[in-house]
Order: sequence, then structure tokens, then C-alpha cells
Amino acid sequence: MPEYSDIYVISDKRDEKTAGNFLNGFLPEREESADEYEVPQFSASPDIVYSKAEELVKYCSSNRSAEYAVYWRAVNQGKPEYGMVFYLKGGHVIYGLSTDASDDAFAQKLLIKLKEHLGSELGYIGHEASPDAGDLKEFMRAMESHQSWQGS
Repeated sequence: MPEYSDIYVISDKRDEKTAGNFLNGFLPEREESADEYEVPQFSASPDIVYSKAEELVKYCSSNRSAEYAVYWRAVNQGKPEYGMVFYLKGGHVIYGLSTDASDDAFAQKLLIKLKEHLGSELGYIGHEASPDAGDLKEFMRAMESHQSWQGS
């Protein structure tokens, strides 16, 4: 199994259209990575259970305090290989992509394209790591540490 570069960009755009445009633009041929979505996530006794990610995206878009991590995988050996949307409690969203780490130039291009797509300058590339950010400040700290680590 290859090692992955994880591209993360944070945005205040928390709506169904932005999530849909992100997925259709970067991962057009995809499948959901889960069979159901419990709200709250990982709850033993959820308030709601959705059967489709689309329903969850709609819920998280209209509930700005909802936190959730949603994953998709590319089909037909598409690149990037994975797409992710992390809804944060403060209303921001981290949009993410994972691709084979052996093609650093492609990962760099994805970061630039994703920033442009979302109209955000806040993003970084990690390796085999989730964004581990619960809010904008934590994301910015993670971004700074990754830039220092990469020598940027």
C-alpha cells in the first residue's frame, strides 16, 4: 500500500454547493467510505442516523456547530485517491485530498488548485496524518508546523 500525501485547506464555506463542487471537481468518480453516518459521530446512541453522505452534508451545512469527518474514495483508479470533508465546531470546514506521496509535484498542484477553488490561502500538505484541528486556530498552528517542517 502506498504512502499518502494529505492536502488540507480550511474554509468558512460550509454549504452543500461548496461540498458538492469540491467532490465533483476533485473526485468525480467516487464512493462513500461508510455505510451509515451517526450523529453525533461515534455515538453509542445517536440522535440521527443517515444512510447517505449527501444527507449528512446537508445536515452539517445547516448546523454550523456540528462536527463530523466524512470520507470518500476514488473509483476506477482515480487520482487523487481520497476526498475528505471535516466539519469543525466553529463553523469552518477542512476540505482534504489524499494522493500517492511518491508524486510530490501532483500533491503541490492539488494544494494550489484546492486553495484557488475555495478562495483560501490556508492550507498545507501532511503525510499520513489527519488534520487534527478542531477550529481555525488549531488548523493555523498545524499549518505553521508543517511549513516549518517542510522548510517553506
